[in-house]
Amino acid sequence: MIESTTSDMTLEQTLPFTAGLKVLITSDEIQDELVSKLADLEVEVLWQKIPESLKNLEETFTFRHVKPAFDFAEEQGLDLVIAIDSNTNKFSVGIRKSSDGGFMLLNVHHTSLILAKLILENQVALSCKKSIFITDLLDKLFAKYQAPMTTLAHLSGPLAEQESFLKAEEGETLFITENQEIQLKGQNDSLSYLLSQLLIAAKKAKSENQTLFDLLIGIYQEFGFQREKNLAVSIEEPSQKAFFKKIIARLKKKPPLTLRMNEIVSIEDLSNGTLKNLLSGRIVPSKSPVAPALQIQLSSATRILIFPQGDRINFFFTSQGRQINKDNFSTISQQLDQQVVKLIAEINRLGLEN
Repeated sequence: MIESTTSDMTLEQTLPFTAGLKVLITSDEIQDELVSKLADLEVEVLWQKIPESLKNLEETFTFRHVKPAFDFAEEQGLDLVIAIDSNTNKFSVGIRKSSDGGFMLLNVHHTSLILAKLILENQVALSCKKSIFITDLLDKLFAKYQAPMTTLAHLSGPLAEQESFLKAEEGETLFITENQEIQLKGQNDSLSYLLSQLLIAAKKAKSENQTLFDLLIGIYQEFGFQREKNLAVSIEEPSQKAFFKKIIARLKKKPPLTLRMNEIVSIEDLSNGTLKNLLSGRIVPSKSPVAPALQIQLSSATRILIFPQGDRINFFFTSQGRQINKDNFSTISQQLDQQVVKLIAEINRLGLEN
């Protein structure tokens, strides 16, 4: 059941919409103020209670959370779905792949790329601080605009409690965490501003019979397609901890020459700031932030970050794909996901070897 921002306005009175951009906000709490601000952009905005909310700070929105909202949006001919958590410090965006196509949920990598491009095109003084678990395509994007970028080993949420956020220098700084929080420090009401940038771009795209998906594809075509995948494995049990400790020790001291038929090009030990090129044997200083982690570069243009954090170990994969377009986006993404599954199996095998 949709709920209007005006108490005496029924659903029938708000639909059908005009030919302009049509947006659905879905969250735990009514977002009257946000809806009103976004509606000032001359777009149609509705609010709906989210069917399944986030349960803790570590969780991020998945397709499961917003599928009913997507179904409703398709029925009503809406263009965008924006999911917001109860603390209004995380959001995720559902977009159509084409003007009349089905919805896809943007992950934090997609969203941060689009937002960064939009802001960089309109602002001269912008810097960025991102988690090491966020796409390195952002580095290329910021380099194009000669804007400073800092990658941090630890940048989790909520951002309001992070020292790096609290002590950020004056000026506007885009912060992006691994758990889907994006904030622009230095901008009053960061959430409204960031969402307004997305809506303005989506409105323009719709006038050209396109969507934000076309903008995302354009970024990949300019800077190269990249697929990101973060898998977290529990290491609460002592045996699990010992198993993965063995894997990390093996990769540090006597790594295999290949993983799943891919040559290992380099192994970067973030704990001591060194990068060893396995092809040449050279050891050079690392450019990554200091952390108790390993980063492996494969000849297949796949990078693996192995990062133990508390009672879990994170495997963050980034894979470069071939030339991307709208038609082969899903296929290439699936192929790279399949490679991740095979690489995880190969890494597990290292822990079983004597």
